[in-house]
Amino acid sequence: MMDTRELYEVLRNLGTVDNADSFSNLFGYGDSTIRSQFAKGISPDLGAWVRFWFALNEIANDTKSAIKTALNEERSEYFAGLEELRKLQTRVWQHVVELAS
Repeated sequence: MMDTRELYEVLRNLGTVDNADSFSNLFGYGDSTIRSQFAKGISPDLGAWVRFWFALNEIANDTKSAIKTALNEERSEYFAGLEELRKLQTRVWQHVVELAS
């Protein structure tokens, strides 16, 4: 089972989300849903995890586009962030497969 709090911290450290509400939106939920799930100790459903994976994919694609226009000294940071996003995507997809089986 993936820990959504851990995912939140990773994305927050990458600068991808600012708060729990923006994190909740990546799952396709309303603003306070993920905070409610944090409090109840429950995980998003399968559909939400799939939406989250696609949201991460969109963020990764945006990052690839940003790399093309970034200054040379900024590119290494973008590449590191992109690598972290791709690793996270892989973990999320593995979680989706586990939930679906």
